[in-house]
Amino acid sequence: MKKILIFLYTTLFYTITANGQNFFFINEESYSCSETFTLQSNSDDPDVNDLNVILAKDGTTAIFIVSTKIVSTVRISGKLIIYLDDGTVISCIDRGIKDNVDDIASTAYQLTNEELGKMKKSNINTVRYEIKCAECLINLYEGNYTASNKGSSKTDFPVLISDFFEN
Repeated sequence: MKKILIFLYTTLFYTITANGQNFFFINEESYSCSETFTLQSNSDDPDVNDLNVILAKDGTTAIFIVSTKIVSTVRISGKLIIYLDDGTVISCIDRGIKDNVDDIASTAYQLTNEELGKMKKSNINTVRYEIKCAECLINLYEGNYTASNKGSSKTDFPVLISDFFEN
């Protein structure tokens, strides 16, 4: 009985004092990250789903992760463009940090301190991304797509970015 009480006390103590730390895993890397936020797809194609966005850190480097549910043979590849409400455009370079697991295509894009500063001042309006399939002869999913920060899932990214990257 004494062991059970010690176990319960220890478990309760760690549960109360533990800081919730989120991690995002891509290939053989893990990144400390925020929760997932959803941008609504602007495509009329029923096979193109909403775009999920995660803010992450790799040491001092800011990372913008996008993911969407799609067939296992495709990837989010190429340049990612973030359009802010104030008209600012941020072009993110594909550095090959991408994966597709359980039909979820994910790609991580590094942000410079200057780009992060712009995102702290103005909210994300729309994200433009490209879906590619290197393994397909013909792929109906390939193309450029956009997803917007609108509707009931609209997120205040400047506040989130400031909070996440200041901690």
